[in-house]
Amino acid sequence: MLALLFVGIALHLRRSSPSPPPRIELPKEPPDLLLLITANRQGKLEVCGCPGKRAEDLAKVATLIQDTANEMQRRGATVSIVEGGDFTGSDDVVPYLLKAYKVVGYQCVVLSPRDEKRLTVIQSNADGVQLLPPTNPENLQTFRIQGKTFSVVLVNLGQPPVKDENYWQRLLQHLQALKQPNTLLAVVAYIDRNTAMELAPRLKGTVDILLIDDALPLTNSEFSPGMTKASKEVSGVLLAALPQSRAAVLSLMLWANSENRDSYRLEGQWMYATGRNDNPQVKQIIDEYYAKRQEELEREMQELMKIATQKAYLPPEFCGECHQAQYEQWLSTGHARAIEVLVEQKRMDRSCLTCHSLEFRLRGVVTERKKRGVECVDCHEELQDPATAQMHGQRPGERPSARIVNAEIICVRCHDKQNSPNFNLQTYLPKVAH
Repeated sequence: MLALLFVGIALHLRRSSPSPPPRIELPKEPPDLLLLITANRQGKLEVCGCPGKRAEDLAKVATLIQDTANEMQRRGATVSIVEGGDFTGSDDVVPYLLKAYKVVGYQCVVLSPRDEKRLTVIQSNADGVQLLPPTNPENLQTFRIQGKTFSVVLVNLGQPPVKDENYWQRLLQHLQALKQPNTLLAVVAYIDRNTAMELAPRLKGTVDILLIDDALPLTNSEFSPGMTKASKEVSGVLLAALPQSRAAVLSLMLWANSENRDSYRLEGQWMYATGRNDNPQVKQIIDEYYAKRQEELEREMQELMKIATQKAYLPPEFCGECHQAQYEQWLSTGHARAIEVLVEQKRMDRSCLTCHSLEFRLRGVVTERKKRGVECVDCHEELQDPATAQMHGQRPGERPSARIVNAEIICVRCHDKQNSPNFNLQTYLPKVAH
């Protein structure tokens, strides 16, 4: 009996003790230059209690970045930490994000077109971190990362006019002027993978790295446990995908050839913050933000509860008052034009509106046609349930485990074989994910 009791106690202690974080899978041969790049945080400091999403917390990502940077620097690599864009949410969260970035050691913040809308508040809180706004051919702003053998010059193109030949002739001329011996040119462009594939041959010989805001199609042989390959060479240009998840960090590595100073090798991989502990300094910054935000959270809950209790229609701009980055991302999708499309095609009938209009499905009418269609509550169904809607009054990280949007079930309600015969969830989901 005593032996069984001892075994039981030992098992309990083993289960209750925190498990060590997964080992960072670093290359056997350390690179000469390493860029650690985050993106698409969209103002989120921590996530709700959804199972499996804890790694998206900023404090855990901060630990992953600092652990990786410290280890690689110990092994002789030069490390630079960069924000790749779409990091802002509402104005009130920007100072806290930039304060956390300063603690982690970010050297540069690349501004997406959506970030640039909050340029004033970003500039007033940058505190020495270099900002790289979208540029134009006549005014190329750059950020240089100096390695032991090679350096990387970073340029932000924003959302370039892909079909404008005059733009590209002028831009390539100015980019070419930045080329120097042992210098690689990396440009950030907020374009999708298909556009990047078409653009790569045009950039060949001038641009070495094209960072895009989309995932890349890879084969099964290009995946490895713990880290996912995030780069692909196309027409002599390395396409590297910015992280599409708040839990991911892009590790962009450059190896110099010791026998040939003009030769190098590039590779990009995504690393994940799963299993990391919170960075205590960053966690303190997050706590400060939510202590200030608590009163507003409770007010939002009261308004949302009224709507949920009445099973009333919740317009998207209501959610956008607080979730500004997510609302702006939604506005850029076809979902936000779902009713306008029906108007253009003269198909405002019940069979089409059932999928194209949340308001029609709830109320049987359409009162607004612009910036309406497939909306927040279509996917976030818990907002219609008073029992789950009230969680909006709690700090996200303290909410009980909530339901996750199950895209495999929700999306195919409308994107079925009859209405969307060519629908592919893996291709389309990144276009609407936020």
